[in-house]
Amino acid sequence: MGASWDGRKLSVAVPASAISDIPHLREKTGRLGAIARACSIFGVNEIILYPDDARRDQKADLELCAEILNFLETPQYLRKRLFRLSPNLRFTGILPPLQTPPHDGPRSLEACKVGDLRQGIVVAKQKGKLRVEVGLEKLLECEGDLSIGTRVTVEIRELGENLTGEIVDEAKIRIYWGYRVRQPKFRLGSLLEKEKFKLKVGTSRYGTRILDVWSEITNSMKNAGSILIAFGSPRMGLREILRQEGKATQDVFDYFVNTAPGQKVSTVRTEEALLISLGVLNLMRFGD
Repeated sequence: MGASWDGRKLSVAVPASAISDIPHLREKTGRLGAIARACSIFGVNEIILYPDDARRDQKADLELCAEILNFLETPQYLRKRLFRLSPNLRFTGILPPLQTPPHDGPRSLEACKVGDLRQGIVVAKQKGKLRVEVGLEKLLECEGDLSIGTRVTVEIRELGENLTGEIVDEAKIRIYWGYRVRQPKFRLGSLLEKEKFKLKVGTSRYGTRILDVWSEITNSMKNAGSILIAFGSPRMGLREILRQEGKATQDVFDYFVNTAPGQKVSTVRTEEALLISLGVLNLMRFGD
């Protein structure tokens, strides 16, 4: 999942504390659903979940975020095979579907056509042949040597008595194909130093007004094959989060910006910051 569909990979870094200010699982689930929707609307390829509070063990929050975000990204017909019954998922039924291309494919063989792409999971293998569950009336057969349980994307090659296809390299798919979720083992500052993103943008009410660096960021985006946008938490902004590692924003970001200048509330929630910032940066990304 998470293929770059316009030649530029877009990642967002979201803190574990994004859900720490709300006590009930139902509300946590709702917030994560809003994050998933915002990322899907603007074509995010990767959601990076990072620990942001050095004083707390955030393992449970990170695992909850990852489980719900992964569940929402998975087409409905694959969820029972990929996810065990989990108390963490009990409220996901209240969330609206993402309706990204992997979710919106035909639901019957009759409506399919040769060349359609579908996500699936390998359920059987024999003598170089794989049988893949793709959410249709019959299993799809293709060549390959993958383990049972592997999630794949296939392109339909033959319809009718036989349903056959070919495994597709997701990096070559030219439409948006969902996000993937990643949990690095290190904190945000170390992540930004170790990984080679071509453009790194931090968001904060204390950053430079986005309008003041609009042209600079727009030009930087044109040549950036990988873009990372980082967000703080309701309790700590990026300056405070980085300060725990002895780092400053200018050490790790190319731009540190305020995408909501003149905000009239004391705190912008993570899901709100995502919608605002991704919306603004989307204009830069696809503007003339």
